[in-house]
Amino acid sequence: MARVQPLYQKMLDDLIYRIESGIIPEGNKLPSESQLGDSYHVSRITVRRALAELEKKKYIFKKQGQGSFVRENDDEEGIGLKYLNIRKIIEDIGLDFRFRIVHFDLVVDGSLKKVRGIMNLNQDTYVYNIGIMYYADQKPCFYFESYLLFSRFQVIYLSEILNNDLFIFLKKKFGFNARFTTKTVSGVIDKKSQKLFDLSRGDPLVNVYLRGFEEIEGTDKITFYGHAVAVGDLIMYII
Repeated sequence: MARVQPLYQKMLDDLIYRIESGIIPEGNKLPSESQLGDSYHVSRITVRRALAELEKKKYIFKKQGQGSFVRENDDEEGIGLKYLNIRKIIEDIGLDFRFRIVHFDLVVDGSLKKVRGIMNLNQDTYVYNIGIMYYADQKPCFYFESYLLFSRFQVIYLSEILNNDLFIFLKKKFGFNARFTTKTVSGVIDKKSQKLFDLSRGDPLVNVYLRGFEEIEGTDKITFYGHAVAVGDLIMYII
């Protein structure tokens, strides 16, 4: 039997989408409770519950007598999630940071057998596969393939992560609060990585393997798995 989604949840999901995708920019004021009620065809009680959840997830803050405003993005200290923050590493070195989504896929055909084995998933389990390239002073330096359990992270839109840190987004929207394990393995540039980074064969690189565990129904489960490749000066800050 299909589960009926509460009205406040539908409103909440839509507002999160509009904030994360930049339709409602940081610092902007949300419509009034009355206007939101009219827009979503819900009661004032439903509006207030959705706004309370947005505030709890740190998407908005309230000003007495003025209304609700969209918060600026927090760093990992602000959201209470510790992870491999490549942006912070690059900016601390004093270099210009940017990133690009290389691909965003929902895998439903049973492929990614190695990943499924690591995450203990069967062939019918839906998995997000997201590839992100990070740049330091316009040079590619860190490529990250992420695999996320779809049943844990419903639903992610591409526009929500185009300009947002993936981990902070997962924490805010889905309450992601994993215990991470990290493994690094040294290597050299091969044919595949040469195409990614435009470097010479034999140059050093570091593989980073990241697993995120969450307790689901009393059992530790890998809901996030990542494999990254770091090159150049970034290597010394990863190992």
